[in-house]
Amino acid sequence: MASHLRILAALLLLALAGCVQPPPFPAVAPLIPPLAPDQARIYFYRDDEPYESLSWPRLYLNGARVGLSVPGGVFYRDVVPETYVISVDTYGYYWYPFKEVALRPGDTLFVKIESLSSWASGGGRHGYRADTFVVAIIEPAQAENELIAMRYVEREAE
Repeated sequence: MASHLRILAALLLLALAGCVQPPPFPAVAPLIPPLAPDQARIYFYRDDEPYESLSWPRLYLNGARVGLSVPGGVFYRDVVPETYVISVDTYGYYWYPFKEVALRPGDTLFVKIESLSSWASGGGRHGYRADTFVVAIIEPAQAENELIAMRYVEREAE
């Protein structure tokens, strides 16, 4: 009987651990350190669209991996000001899925990863859907409104 209770307790702990969510971005935002004057900041985020795609594609700056695009998640990277090509792993191909931006010291950029899973699909009744992702540059006012619903995924999403 005691061994059954231990097994049940272990399963309960595992189930609870799976329910742990990252903190809401509005709770974390005041704790983010100010941007250094010689740096630029890029926020990466993606809407939580469970019927669109649950994939976590890798994100890149000039080909170097900077993190994962988590549905409903946001994270940031402070970078050296320069010109960057922002890209994301994608299986389907969409016109101009990546963006090139020139950042200056003190700039803050908001990058939204948009999922277009129905863009590359087909094959009839048992068809396929390829996850298609696109990088979009978002105006600060719009991004700030959208970030309210996000969860801060920090560095463990790399």
